[in-house]
Amino acid sequence: MQDFKDLCDKNQKINVLEMIEKLNMDQKRVFDRVITTVESDDSRLRLYVSGEGGTGKSYLIKTIRCWIKENLKKDTAVAAPTGIAAFNIDGLTIHRLLQLPVKHGSTPVYRQLSDHVLKLLREELGDVILFIIDEVSMISNLTLMYINLRLFEIFGSIDCPDGWFGKKHILLFGDLLQLPPVHEDSVFVDLSKEKFDKYIGCLGNVNLWKTLFDYDELKINMRQQGDTSYRDLLSRIRIGLFTKSDCEMLESRKISFKGDSFESRLNELCDFINNLSSNTVCLLPTCHMCDVLNSAMLSRIASKEILLIADDIIDCVPYLKNKVLKVLAHNDDDNSKTAGLSKQIVIKIGAKVMIRRNIDASLGLVNGTIAKVISVVQDTSTGCVEKIKILLLSGKEYSIERVSVKFAVMEKAYVIRRQFPLCLSYGITVHKSQGLSLQNAIMDIGNSVFSHGQIYVALSRLTSLDGLHLINFDPSSIAASEEAIIEYNRLKRIHKPETEIISVLNEKYHRIKDVPWVQPKVISSVQESHKIVRKNTAQIMHGFQNTDEVSCYANAVLQCLFNLNAIRKQIFDYDKSNVLGTLMHQYENKLPNLNTYVIRQCLGDFFSKSVKRDACEFLTALCTKYDYIKSLIEHQVTSVKRCKSCNNTTTIVKNNILLSIPVNKWKKKSLDLNELFNATFSHYQLQNESCKNCTGNDILCKSEFTLIGDIMVIHLISVQDGIQSKTDKFTLRAVPTTKINIVGQFYKVMSAIFHHGSCIEKGHYTSICREAISNTWIEADDAQIRNRQWPRGAKDICIIFLQKIDK
Repeated sequence: MQDFKDLCDKNQKINVLEMIEKLNMDQKRVFDRVITTVESDDSRLRLYVSGEGGTGKSYLIKTIRCWIKENLKKDTAVAAPTGIAAFNIDGLTIHRLLQLPVKHGSTPVYRQLSDHVLKLLREELGDVILFIIDEVSMISNLTLMYINLRLFEIFGSIDCPDGWFGKKHILLFGDLLQLPPVHEDSVFVDLSKEKFDKYIGCLGNVNLWKTLFDYDELKINMRQQGDTSYRDLLSRIRIGLFTKSDCEMLESRKISFKGDSFESRLNELCDFINNLSSNTVCLLPTCHMCDVLNSAMLSRIASKEILLIADDIIDCVPYLKNKVLKVLAHNDDDNSKTAGLSKQIVIKIGAKVMIRRNIDASLGLVNGTIAKVISVVQDTSTGCVEKIKILLLSGKEYSIERVSVKFAVMEKAYVIRRQFPLCLSYGITVHKSQGLSLQNAIMDIGNSVFSHGQIYVALSRLTSLDGLHLINFDPSSIAASEEAIIEYNRLKRIHKPETEIISVLNEKYHRIKDVPWVQPKVISSVQESHKIVRKNTAQIMHGFQNTDEVSCYANAVLQCLFNLNAIRKQIFDYDKSNVLGTLMHQYENKLPNLNTYVIRQCLGDFFSKSVKRDACEFLTALCTKYDYIKSLIEHQVTSVKRCKSCNNTTTIVKNNILLSIPVNKWKKKSLDLNELFNATFSHYQLQNESCKNCTGNDILCKSEFTLIGDIMVIHLISVQDGIQSKTDKFTLRAVPTTKINIVGQFYKVMSAIFHHGSCIEKGHYTSICREAISNTWIEADDAQIRNRQWPRGAKDICIIFLQKIDK
């Protein structure tokens, strides 16, 4: 809380009137709205202010804070999800300010504070009238709920009318089209009942975002004012739009490599970096790229290496100690599992480093701060480093010492680690850069980009195109979050109907292959290697939540699609960053509490409503939106009708997604797939129709396939008097072993959807999928996954997915 006090007192001598005069039209409108509400205190301010990178959010936050301090003699608590973002607005991290639970590498359960800590927080935050939180895109829906619960505790408002957030004014800033939360759902996504029960431990749930917050936006860009063409380019990239001139502009900023090997190109990159100004930052998409560049740059410093080894104290029962040591040795390759502190750190005098923990926010010593090592202090007897003096980019020097952090290794087993909170920082991840404003930067925004908004965040850190240098650039990696755009449009329709709606773009750009300068990360075990291969050959099934009790139709369809190799490959290749690609990524990485609501939402109001829908309609809508799925499933059927009396013939050619086969027209009530298929196609059958050319009513009809893709979807129906219904009295035999031969090509059943109930509104969908390696069947009933045998007679089956196989 001392940091909080220091930050509150930091801007005491600033002339607030001069700051207000410099506000642009958008900033002044938001400023007036905030001050009017806070000053009157008749209602609670709950406002989200959006703005793309560089629209002056930080300046506006500072102005609001200074005005409240000078005129109301009250404090404003300012926070952000990361240390560097918090430092840029003279704030603290949210978790530090409110003592929220932290569990490195996974999601923590909410814990109430002790009476002693609550008393201290009430005293120190007693004069706070407004809470401001920046970079809201990186805040999850669960974290927002934790903030609300913590303010409940501190200010005792849980039983008060409208007591949300401690009855304090809440102001959120940020851009939903920038980087999303890591391993969690965005702030606007409904928090599932399962997650609420698991992490909070009580009944009841509410979407705080949609229920409480109003909306406003900043549109005037202040950061790139001197470079309008670059500013316009960023605005287009933000929503996933890209032009030929944009591509040419960025292509012109690429570094030209002469070498033809990883080593030679890495050396060229290091030479290039050394010839730029010292404030240049290299932004990279992955930690592995950062590690390679940092090691290469460190090797170029002539001074000797300094090894910083952590002191670990293991806190567990004696019989667990050996097991803890093994797990700890394995986890040391990933410092996200060791509270961000590595077991061993190699530095040199003159090395560029980044601080990994918040040390002193008032001095700028926060997580993400970049500095240079200028000297070390060692114990003369042991040679152990006791202090490290660093030089910040601001020109100030500070000495830092080791910090102690306690983290869990396994249940009831902890490690207390003492280590310098440092890492090399010639290259930092794009995620670490959100909130920075840079004059010069080198970036790799090529094939390794993996998250929507990643390229936009990287590029928008710069004030102008002149300071940009690109290692790689891939236009096909540019993608905006569809779910964020959908949420923006919802907010605009409700709160800003006069503003322009953002179009959801699905542009496919030509892929430019990277010039490789980093060797791929070596897989360290056979087990890990097997997992990588498995992604492209077989699918481990995970359940989808059905908290609204209507999602079963979407859950069943997506389970079946995700079980098909060809579909998964297309999603990985073409859909890496929008809604479907994001869900596939979450599915592959076994993230908890998966749900299909965002897919339903992006398909329009018909599916986003809390109403059960037909799985066939949902599948058709998916194929309509995603052409690459449609191209795999769509087939062509030619229907020929001939009158026996006059021999008049008509031919109709249709492209279909689902192959609807009526099963109640056959005398036999039990058929296998080949029998059903052969009975339906490739030979004439008598139809009860009248000829339009003569008086005859003997019409013969024949249907044939003229084009088949890699996947075939069969829809089994009963038709009575032109009305479709379920196939209740039909038995489908030998499905698991049957191969269908169509024009010499063989297909095999890989998954199927079953409908249980008399009608769509009252029924329920489940799915069953073939596990490719073991050839066993796995049933998915929403979130419940279990092994089972193929149901005898395929009772209640309605949709079958077949995939092309070798003979």
